[in-house]
Amino acid sequence: METLVKRLVFGTLLASVLLILCWLDYRAVHLPGLFLFPVLLGFIVLGGNEIIFLCRENRVSPVPAVVHAGNLLTVGTAWGMGLFWLQWETSHPERLARAWDLAAVSSLATMVALAITVFLAFVVEMQRYRSPGGATVNVAGAVFAVCYLGVLAGFLVQLRVAFELQALVSLLVVVKLGDTGAYAVGRLFGTHRLAPHLSPGKTLEGAVGAILFGVLGAFLSFYWLLPQLGLKDQPPHWGPILAYGVVLAVVGMIGDLAESLIKRDARQKDSSHLVPGLGGALDLIDSALMAAPVAYLFWLFGWLN
Repeated sequence: METLVKRLVFGTLLASVLLILCWLDYRAVHLPGLFLFPVLLGFIVLGGNEIIFLCRENRVSPVPAVVHAGNLLTVGTAWGMGLFWLQWETSHPERLARAWDLAAVSSLATMVALAITVFLAFVVEMQRYRSPGGATVNVAGAVFAVCYLGVLAGFLVQLRVAFELQALVSLLVVVKLGDTGAYAVGRLFGTHRLAPHLSPGKTLEGAVGAILFGVLGAFLSFYWLLPQLGLKDQPPHWGPILAYGVVLAVVGMIGDLAESLIKRDARQKDSSHLVPGLGGALDLIDSALMAAPVAYLFWLFGWLN
């Protein structure tokens, strides 16, 4: 119960800080991401350090500089190209669909950044090569770290730039309420283990709680929070909102289990002890990372407009 209290206290504190940053970012109309992007970069750097540590615990040694450079480059290019395209669209109003244009340009930038990361990983391993064994695995580890952090986090950036703050806020509310519901319901009522080898504390009852709280988060977002923040006047039909809550809650749980797989393979319980009761940076953003591409598809195809 003490851990649950810590999670609720620190989770509420972090959510309050995030809402303030969202409000400030909303007012920065000419530079979307001005207040939120530095926070994301902080999580990327901290998460990069944690995943390097977890890789080393499993006898894989990606070069930290390559991992950090690849992550920052991948996320930075997605943001930079998105901002550039917004300005380009202003002087070229004949363009048809801004969101699809942004998707195309940001995706291209991400692929180029990822290609540069692969190149850097090989060059660095060539430079430090002394004897057979480990070089290929180290390259793979560096590219994996950038794909897991940089590429997935790039969708968070694209949600903010292409679909404004409403998309990012709704995603975070759904997955974080889903996380809270999974933990609270699992601790109070859980008896049937969901993935005993990966995460013994997760239960089927907790999974049901995650879905219920995720759906609650989706309806709260579109019917109360977003209108209160002035981000969306008219909510979409209840059907897409329901699907949004269910799908993001499920994918968020998969993201949580994915990080558990990385930690268990490295024989670690938490990625770090950054926040009491909540763990490290990866523990805070694992569900949002995996759910971001799915949320992006909901907004890109206009299902929530």
